[in-house]
Amino acid sequence: MSLGDIISAVRGRRRTLIIYDPVSDQLVEQLREHTAPYPLTVERRADGGAFAGHAELTDGDGLTIHTDCSDLSAPVSHQEFEAHFADVLSRIDRTTFTSYDGSQMAATSREIEDRAWRFGRGSLHAGFQHASTLSTQEQVYRDLARKNLDIHAYAVPDKDAPPLEGVNVHLVEADEIAKTWFVVYDGNGDDESKCALIAEERDPGVFCGFWTYDPGVVDEALSHLSARYVAPS
Repeated sequence: MSLGDIISAVRGRRRTLIIYDPVSDQLVEQLREHTAPYPLTVERRADGGAFAGHAELTDGDGLTIHTDCSDLSAPVSHQEFEAHFADVLSRIDRTTFTSYDGSQMAATSREIEDRAWRFGRGSLHAGFQHASTLSTQEQVYRDLARKNLDIHAYAVPDKDAPPLEGVNVHLVEADEIAKTWFVVYDGNGDDESKCALIAEERDPGVFCGFWTYDPGVVDEALSHLSARYVAPS
């Protein structure tokens, strides 16, 4: 499964939260705002029966969850939203699927790199698209290499890669490396600490992808990178 396949698979996990006969349009719009960071689409439907004023979600296991929203009205704070829909949120992937610009990608990458730095152990894999971009992050990865981390950097060779002691640099001519920005950390084997950012550049400087704490997705990405580039058969 390629990085693009992983992105498509994560996109396909998106769930729909149905609001039956909501008390107002404003409530629906606020719920859409609060669910924006989650893989959830909010829809309104007319019922007029027992489900009126309720929300319904079917999770990945086919289990249907109903939440009474009859006493919920706008404005709704994010804290109220999370408390009211705790059962719903517990049933969805801990994955944010969205579009990013370059600055957002850099900020999210830094959070994952900082986590790897704090843990100081484990495996960190980062895709820079081009070797020239890797050069701009030379000091960051020199600092990370001082930790007991197994670091792998991937890029298409548009120039010579900078010498980075303690970093395994993979210069490859591969379309998925050229168009995908990714940072994947294995949490030193701790599922609760695994995280990844994987996004494809759809237009210049515009990326579409996801940020996830789902250990299964992280493991899948690491398995692909290791098999394809680190230790190809």
